[in-house]
Amino acid sequence: MVLVLDSGFTVRRRGTIFRAAPGQLVALHADDAHSGGPDGSGPARWLIMCVAPSLIAEVAAPDAVRFGDPVIRDDGGLADSFRAVHGSLYEPSGRSGSALTRETGVLDFVAALARHAPEAAGGDEVTGAARRAPETVREYLRAHLARNVTLDELSLVAGVSKYRLVRVCTAWFGLPPHKLHLRLRLDRARELLRCGSAIAEAAYATGFHDQSHLTRVFASAYGVTPAVYQATFSGTAWTGRAPR
Repeated sequence: MVLVLDSGFTVRRRGTIFRAAPGQLVALHADDAHSGGPDGSGPARWLIMCVAPSLIAEVAAPDAVRFGDPVIRDDGGLADSFRAVHGSLYEPSGRSGSALTRETGVLDFVAALARHAPEAAGGDEVTGAARRAPETVREYLRAHLARNVTLDELSLVAGVSKYRLVRVCTAWFGLPPHKLHLRLRLDRARELLRCGSAIAEAAYATGFHDQSHLTRVFASAYGVTPAVYQATFSGTAWTGRAPR
């Protein structure tokens, strides 16, 4: 996949010339001979990401996700998704989120890409493993709060494809796996804080980088810091009234 940035891009394939404008995505198949390059002599930049057939197979039959016209015509949403996913893969893990967050973003992009292919189709058969997947995933994530769990790992545990895993978890919990994991970590952090654990200890036990990381995420989720939350349960929270 190529996202054209600065100038137009020309692709030659099977004797046909295709042109992509800045901001458009180009799908090039590894087994299909092609050539190409930027239009003009000015500056040219593009972003490239190779998508493995095994990843496409998570959402559709790989042979069906093929583009006769390599320039993908969409309203820009697919290109924006590509740019976001591409950027997340090159950011430090602390800034781009957990492995689950990044992998879910990649999978969502591949699913959107497959929907743009003329013949793409994925099966929706609900198997016994798919029905059990939500509870299996929740218990596994709950047992590994401090670990950076991956979609590959969850898929193996649940016995369903990564794409199906994301879909069934979102349908069951209203949250994809990475957000469910964060919710479970915050639930456990609140429990530890209510029991009197130090904030730094609660952060370590629930997989946050440090106390400040937990504080930022906790405050964003609940509107109060861990310190204020804990003080409320210990009876030392400031009420806004001076003592008599």
